[in-house]
Amino acid sequence: MKTTDVRVQRAITAMATGQAVVLTGDTESDGHLVFAAEAATPPLLTFAIRHTSGYVRVALPGAECTRLNLPPMCREDTSHCVSVDYRGAGTGISARDRARTIAALGSARSNASDFSRPGHVLPVQADADGVLGRRAAAEAAVDLAALAGRRRAAALCEIVSHRNPTKMALGAELVEFAVEHGLAVVSIAELVAYRQRTEPQVLRLAESILPTWAGDSRVIGFRDVHDGGEHLAVIIGPADAGIAVPLHVHVECLTGDVFGSKACRCGAELNTALSRMSAQGSGVVVYLRPPGPPRACGLYARSATADLVSQTVTWILRDLGVYALKLSEDMPGFGLVLFGAIREHGIGAQTWAVAG
Repeated sequence: MKTTDVRVQRAITAMATGQAVVLTGDTESDGHLVFAAEAATPPLLTFAIRHTSGYVRVALPGAECTRLNLPPMCREDTSHCVSVDYRGAGTGISARDRARTIAALGSARSNASDFSRPGHVLPVQADADGVLGRRAAAEAAVDLAALAGRRRAAALCEIVSHRNPTKMALGAELVEFAVEHGLAVVSIAELVAYRQRTEPQVLRLAESILPTWAGDSRVIGFRDVHDGGEHLAVIIGPADAGIAVPLHVHVECLTGDVFGSKACRCGAELNTALSRMSAQGSGVVVYLRPPGPPRACGLYARSATADLVSQTVTWILRDLGVYALKLSEDMPGFGLVLFGAIREHGIGAQTWAVAG
């Protein structure tokens, strides 16, 4: 098992058992103490307030913000909602009072009338797709709670530096803090990678037999689960699990693919791959069309990141049941990243030279 997956699973286990987790961003960003909202207790809030800024937020999905009547605090920032206190929770500022408010925000039994406004706990609306929609602490906290089998609601607060209490803890100090207090530590990037590896990223939409100049091919359409990009898998000949199938990955280029532009090699590479596979009687072309306006070399360019390409391709191959591949040496610049990603998904791959 990957070391990063172990860290994510430890964090998930901690959230499931009502413990706090140290969540980190990149090396220069602040770290957060996060825990499931429904697990909030006075001792947990006391610990959080002591070691953080004390500015306690609760990340919630948009549907919950609507259900509990938690409108945006201002028009300029629609993610932060009006602060609340749980009615009957005293002044609302103590660790005991805030624990009651946070637990109530994480409860399915709560309703809008249970809260007074303004208060001492700040709800934050998280993206519906979690870290796969927006890579931020609120989304990561909600994702960890959901992966732990908890309701999608989590408290988060930024950790203060012990070396310099006038600043926030960064980098290695966050890890030291986690070790000192026996807390699991996980980064947003690790959580993103974990979700991409363990949750299907594409949905099969349609299938047909398509007659082309290269022969009749089985064509299957896919859509990205999160961003709506649509893709095609063109299958020539058999694509059995035990046979190494030639693979060509192609990112849409309107000018090259449709108009035969000579300003790029896109159209020529696609035609060459189809010709070669047709002659050999087997192969798979994954044609990627990222969301948004089409990519058109020589006119206006849109780049697809290697990480996005590799994850999309690997999930399409898993859906097709293809677990053995031959990758052409003339793969685009994301070839090495793709090679590593498909191996992580249990798909065997070998490179093969292009003749001529």
